[in-house]
Amino acid sequence: MTTTPPSPTTPSPVCCLVAGGSGAVGARLLQDLLVDDRVGRVAAVGRRALAARHARLVSVVADLSDAAVCPDEVDVAFCCLGTTMRQAGSREAFRAVDHDAVVAFAEAAKRHGAKRFLLVTSLGADALAKSFYLRTKGEAEDAVERVGFSSFVVVRPSLLDPGGARRDRRPGEALGLSVMRALGPVIGRQSRWAAIPVDVVARALVRLAFDPGAARRRIVLSDELHRLGAA
Repeated sequence: MTTTPPSPTTPSPVCCLVAGGSGAVGARLLQDLLVDDRVGRVAAVGRRALAARHARLVSVVADLSDAAVCPDEVDVAFCCLGTTMRQAGSREAFRAVDHDAVVAFAEAAKRHGAKRFLLVTSLGADALAKSFYLRTKGEAEDAVERVGFSSFVVVRPSLLDPGGARRDRRPGEALGLSVMRALGPVIGRQSRWAAIPVDVVARALVRLAFDPGAARRRIVLSDELHRLGAA
């Protein structure tokens, strides 16, 4: 019995690389990637092993700049890394995660063939911002752009609504969410400034990964994320 070769028009399964898979956005992103038929393999790299188990998921505990964390062929990489000043404890520690680790991960992904890179930062990120938090995010964006991916998508969500997905306690985030939920009817629940659920951001990331558009660099803000991530 002979087997029929696959149609030349059938796209090959995509290999995805994810950093930050233990966070609220990253964990939801992994769930969505693993049920997507277009994805053949997902490698998640971080400082801790993931509790999730799946036949197509490889969890690697390693330094994010270590080239060994990458599969031989990477098609698209997602970076969902991020901490807070309170968690980090100092500006130096914050920058080590939100800038240095992000850039190192991007460079490792590029060395292993990634053509597309999607980075989650924050609404207001700008290398010239007065806020240290937003300036660091903006500087990370600019540094990743210089890595030279064929397609680079920057996702800048507003305040994230984890919907109970956070493992850590963030009092400031909880207070901010209470305020934003109260303002929702006034500013619009899907406006650029309204809080955005992490599952919406994750679905938008998957859609952007498979439809990156013509521009080499694309910046996507919360109002567009709501549209792209609609269930």
